[in-house]
Amino acid sequence: MTTVYAGITIAELRASPTRILKRAKDEDHAVAILSHNKPAGYLLSPKLMDAMLDAVADRIAETRAKSRLSTLSTARKVKLDDL
Repeated sequence: MTTVYAGITIAELRASPTRILKRAKDEDHAVAILSHNKPAGYLLSPKLMDAMLDAVADRIAETRAKSRLSTLSTARKVKLDDL
């Protein structure tokens, strides 16, 4: 599980956005941006974002493969030369 560092307020983000972005990138973690002590958004390092997108793509591929397995019995065989 990736660590999420909270406690960065919108005011702190406005005051020093570069420092907070650098911190997220260097430490490779998500930074929660709080508004009235509730998460308003998250800053992610590029590495973490790529990992999340890969996980989503894997889940989509897995779901599609499982749904196609149920239709395997209705598939018909073809020869490679026929294609």
